Amino acid sequence: MPKARGPLGWRSFIVFFALILFFMYAGLTPWALHIGGRSTPGELWDGFGEVRASNGGLYVLFAHLQGGLLAGSGFSRRGGALGHSLPDTLHGTAELCAASGITYTFKLSGGVDAWWSTDEAPTGIGLSGGTPRRLPYVVPLHGMWHGPELELTNDDNSFTEVFTPSGEIRRAFSSADAGTAHVTLQYGSRDAFDAACRAIRRR
Repeated sequence: MPKARGPLGWRSFIVFFALILFFMYAGLTPWALHIGGRSTPGELWDGFGEVRASNGGLYVLFAHLQGGLLAGSGFSRRGGALGHSLPDTLHGTAELCAASGITYTFKLSGGVDAWWSTDEAPTGIGLSGGTPRRLPYVVPLHGMWHGPELELTNDDNSFTEVFTPSGEIRRAFSSADAGTAHVTLQYGSRDAFDAACRAIRRR
């Protein structure tokens, strides 16, 4: 009898563990399976858009997002991109190109305040680290999904204080560089982002 129960016990444990993983993957954040109104069974979404800064700077931002609790650390954080406690449900990478020709790659993390759908869901992301030059601090952008589009704004002066209008990362910061930046991300590939970067460099 003990031998008969052993395999059943292991199978039950495996099934139970699989159910927990599935619940964490899809049950708690079903919005991650259709980000921006698209079917995203891998919980992945790529999008890009022009960033327009109040100091005249023009850039293109590409975001490679992975959603869900399993994407990030899965714990609640305070004072993040949305400015309040929010599960860390987004992570990935971001690339920013500028008219000067330089392209940066940053770490991306953030959260979506939603359950079933991203539409009209408050969303925040933060850019940190970076190559070929690191950011001196996290640059947050916050906003909301509108159907397939994610509108984000930086209104704490951090974007214009760290990026010059030509796209260089400053070594020294001044309140004279205070300003805002806005971007609307739309679904698109890495190749489409490269084409958009070439376009702004020709302007």
